[in-house]
Amino acid sequence: MKQMMIAVVSAGFAWMASAHAERIPESEAFIVAVVNELKSAADTYGDASPEVRQVLEDNLATEAIGRFLLAGDAAEGATEEQQARYDALFPRFIAAAFAEEIGQLTSRRIDVTNSLERRPGDIIVQSALFDDKGVKRANIDWRVRVLDTGENKLIDVLVERISQLTIRRQTFSSVVDEDGVDGLLVYMESTIGEDGVASLENPESSDDAAADGDA
Repeated sequence: MKQMMIAVVSAGFAWMASAHAERIPESEAFIVAVVNELKSAADTYGDASPEVRQVLEDNLATEAIGRFLLAGDAAEGATEEQQARYDALFPRFIAAAFAEEIGQLTSRRIDVTNSLERRPGDIIVQSALFDDKGVKRANIDWRVRVLDTGENKLIDVLVERISQLTIRRQTFSSVVDEDGVDGLLVYMESTIGEDGVASLENPESSDDAAADGDA
């Protein structure tokens, strides 16, 4: 009983230490910058525009997220060709998926309130979402991965502690169970959209089209 009490007290002190740990200003500034970029792109080009997706693709920890989502039997059972296709599609896919989920959030006012380091290189930036009348509507946690280069990259968004990454992994698992890895690739392509897949497979034609539009 005494040992149990010591353990409980120790856990309490550990939580308090975590709650009062030093904030991580670099990661907070990163999230503020990403949110502002997303708002600017959405206001100018639209919520689901290629420009919004590009902001996300530039700032997501795509390699780490990709490994997390395709794991276990699905990853072990994928052929080299399927794995290569998955790797090629994934950055565009996850940017498109996050654009749908985050777009509704970044259209509102978001204030960063705190940040803490869960473990080295794994940061949680806490924020609050407000409506047009200034009423707080939700708590949003942004999980940031600090790479070996020192760069900050976004790895997950938790709305009221519900992980979008965990939901996405469950979706991946369900699709693979029903339709195999090939079915997952089709699902990813449909999320990206025909234009996104076409530009991925033939980037030169996409660049030419953009140049013609600028002219």
